[in-house]
Amino acid sequence: MKSIKSVIIGIDPDTDRSGLAVYDAENKCLDKLCCMRFFEMLEFFQIQEPYFAEKVFVRIEAGWLHDKSNFHSRSGQSKAAGERIAKNVGANAEVGKKIAEMCEYLGFDYDLVKPLGTKNICHKTFVRMTGWNGRTNQEMRDATMLVWEFSIKEYNKNQARYACRNLGDKKLCRSNGLFINKNNNLK
Repeated sequence: MKSIKSVIIGIDPDTDRSGLAVYDAENKCLDKLCCMRFFEMLEFFQIQEPYFAEKVFVRIEAGWLHDKSNFHSRSGQSKAAGERIAKNVGANAEVGKKIAEMCEYLGFDYDLVKPLGTKNICHKTFVRMTGWNGRTNQEMRDATMLVWEFSIKEYNKNQARYACRNLGDKKLCRSNGLFINKNNNLK
């Protein structure tokens, strides 16, 4: 990242509709949360590019960065089910790579992020963490966690402390380098 960015965009790639979250780092709020098809996303970035390419930093979930992907040996799972999962994961990875290529082509700074392990965040927890009152799905929540995690680390460590202390979310704390000891105090 070349300079401090005022807009952070998180993208959770998917073959059908990718989750997209736009976070205003100056005002510390989510501006947009939606799902878009690839070409809708391309159009969104092309429209925005002349206005804020210099201000934007994009974070793309990149599951292909995991050292090992093994979906064919889970207990109680058929070989066909494992192959179907692996095929879908591979297709999502290709969409993510195309989104990264698009960012590069349009001149947006970006980074590729290993999945944060936020699949278990339900809508209720998400609303408490972010204050977002609209409907969400898993792709939207994952995209938001990419910007939320980044904004907490880069812009507002105190907000992470508040979320950890008041929500008691130990996983969120660990992902931000914070730890709750046995007395429920932050370290």
